Amino acid sequence: MKKFSVIAVAMTATLALGACSTEEPEEEPTPAEQTTEDAGDDAASTTTGDMAAGTGDTAGETAAATYSEPACQEFFTEGGPLADRAVEARAAIDNGEVVDTIAVSEVTLLKSRIDATAETAPDDISALLLEVNAPFAEVVDTVNEGGEDVVDPESGEITLPEIDTQASEDAQAELETACAG
Repeated sequence: MKKFSVIAVAMTATLALGACSTEEPEEEPTPAEQTTEDAGDDAASTTTGDMAAGTGDTAGETAAATYSEPACQEFFTEGGPLADRAVEARAAIDNGEVVDTIAVSEVTLLKSRIDATAETAPDDISALLLEVNAPFAEVVDTVNEGGEDVVDPESGEITLPEIDTQASEDAQAELETACAG
């Protein structure tokens, strides 16, 4: 029962944090706000600038059109790309930053989304997605099965053993190649 309450708290915290987002989308100028004189070069530079400011990298958005496999599109381009989140989660695991239920809930949500993506993917893509997902699955399993050795009953602090993320990183690079090809 204890492991389910930790997961429930973690998932609730994730949902609450997501609902509290204060980031508002930027508004595009309407055609009436642009003169025909500056609509050419200025509009192109505004669009490019907006994409770079919104994502920090337009490559993911450009690549969306090149991924024919829906699982690849979902992993690399859609809804706060899972690929970016996987990179961040691996860094958090490597840096020992997964120490509370909020961090574990983020890893749990990522693991679930990658699992769902892998379920609908072709076998070769699915295998790579599961390899990318391996350290996240290990975090979830360790927290759920670790008891007091992993989750301090008084403080709720989580202490994970060392988890290797290199194979996940390598699989993600291989996945990107497989999806692009």
